[in-house]
Amino acid sequence: MGKNDMIELFPEVNKKETVDRVKHFFNYTIPKMERYAHQSITDIKSPTISDMPKASHVGNSAEETIYKHLYAQEVLKRTVEAIANCSNISRTIINKLYFTREKPLDWQIMEQLHYHENRYYFYKNRAFLEFADAYLLEDLHVFINSK
Repeated sequence: MGKNDMIELFPEVNKKETVDRVKHFFNYTIPKMERYAHQSITDIKSPTISDMPKASHVGNSAEETIYKHLYAQEVLKRTVEAIANCSNISRTIINKLYFTREKPLDWQIMEQLHYHENRYYFYKNRAFLEFADAYLLEDLHVFINSK
């Protein structure tokens, strides 16, 4: 596999926009999926692989409701799985920011981790980029257009 093949397979990522997309995912998509799934992501203990067959969308209202419920559960499971595949510091930051009852602010997490501001934001952004790499249900990356 040559260099051009690798570039096509793994195009250059727009880091800032990818970080913004992952933040949006955690701030808006996850709470919505928790409501659809009737389940908190913090209740999911460990990643599991579902052998449940995937139903196609037909149009029936009851089927659509069931499909949304099952899809929301899958999003939550895959999110837990992706977080588990991030580095320890990334898991810590993501879990503290989004999956604790306290919902600490950045400065509080900085103090807990004993990081100065620049170092903390470096690791925070890296955590979001690692999550985008590990989350495989949909692609959260924003790519730089190369021609």
